Amino acid sequence: MNRYTSERLILEPVTVLNAPALWRIMQSGHLRDYQDIPRFTRQEFERRVAGRPKVFDPRATGRFEWLIMLAASREPIGWISLRLGDHARGSAEIGYSILAPHRGLGYATEAARALISGTFETSDLAQIEACCVPENTASRKLLATLGFIEARVQRNGAIVRGKPVDVVIHEMPRTHWQSKAHVTVSGAPQGRAVEGPP
Repeated sequence: MNRYTSERLILEPVTVLNAPALWRIMQSGHLRDYQDIPRFTRQEFERRVAGRPKVFDPRATGRFEWLIMLAASREPIGWISLRLGDHARGSAEIGYSILAPHRGLGYATEAARALISGTFETSDLAQIEACCVPENTASRKLLATLGFIEARVQRNGAIVRGKPVDVVIHEMPRTHWQSKAHVTVSGAPQGRAVEGPP
């Protein structure tokens, strides 16, 4: 998996070596307001990370995940992921979470822009999708800023806090992304893929 950088961020691929850092982030209760985050033990989470595919290949299935880190301090402030399902060849679903103290500063938008740009540049995926509950106005605004298209509402499309909830499906076709001039937030450039270790 590629490591991506932008002006303020590093997107570091999640491996068994840094899985404990992501597991600690996932224990923050406020991250469960709008999404279902499984409550694994640290050992179980590390085992699951070890079983994930190691190379991003659009024909693979599974979850690919990156720690979102501040470039200046290398402090992890959240994560971003792409999930490829075996039923949706040519498409991946993006997800992201930022810890509360770092919200409202454009980090999620910057991370998503870097990952989407890098993914379309280095793969033949035709589309990236995103799902969020209708009440998650911050996420919906982020997706609109990036140019995602609200495609449909899926009734009872997810479970949040043990209850079924509707989700809004957003789509970003490759051609739509490439046709847009992606003006950056806070002067942050689009993502750059960096091969190999930091």
